[in-house]
Amino acid sequence: MTYVASPTFSPDASGRKANLQQCLDVARRHLDETSAASEAEKEAMLVEAAIAAGWPEEEVVGVLAGGAHGPDGTQMSDRQPRPIGLVPSSSV
Repeated sequence: MTYVASPTFSPDASGRKANLQQCLDVARRHLDETSAASEAEKEAMLVEAAIAAGWPEEEVVGVLAGGAHGPDGTQMSDRQPRPIGLVPSSSV
């Protein structure tokens, strides 16, 4: 199963959406590097993993449908990932 980080506390909706987008982008890059699955299969894996991590399905589907753009409007693939400090040491 693909790993998607669990939600972090964010007092505003845009912060939460940016957190989810970042988590999905990291998981998607990993899938792109390691899986020969189709795009539809990869998206299904992302949704399943995000739900298992505690993200509501509506949020996950909404972010995936909205495209890979950050809250500042830049293409997520053009941005450097920001560490959020939530990766357990056992998964490093």
